[in-house]
Amino acid sequence: MKALSVKQPWASLLVGGAKSIEVSTWSTSHRGPMVICASANPNNVFWKDADAGTLRLMHSGCIIGIVDLLECRPMVKADEDAAWCDLVPGAYSWVTEPICYCEPDPIKGALHLYDVRDSALVRFEESDDLWIYDFLPPQGEIKFTARCPVLE
Repeated sequence: MKALSVKQPWASLLVGGAKSIEVSTWSTSHRGPMVICASANPNNVFWKDADAGTLRLMHSGCIIGIVDLLECRPMVKADEDAAWCDLVPGAYSWVTEPICYCEPDPIKGALHLYDVRDSALVRFEESDDLWIYDFLPPQGEIKFTARCPVLE
């Protein structure tokens, strides 16, 4: 299956469906299922879990899940909200729809689209809350610093 490496927090937002457009400087003719992998860097992005009163580490350097790539077209002003960014002149909007989360297995990413063996994908059909809590991020020891970005 084709895969795309995306930096956090955008990777998790795409798979979770909160972000439905990925912005890229290049186009693709691929349509259909596409694996989203969280880039290895940055590896210390946290989100604030208000219910638990804590920071939770976002996964990096691993498979996150699968989205359906529906369309790839030049970006327009109307794409800004779905892309979570301002209009980027000359960029392309990759319109996606979430399919499922996968077990966050470590993976070495690559530039542009690359292939991931289907056998490397373990789909997780349960709710995203279970996925977040049941699978620890694979990036190793957590080092809290004053510079770590926090997604609230």
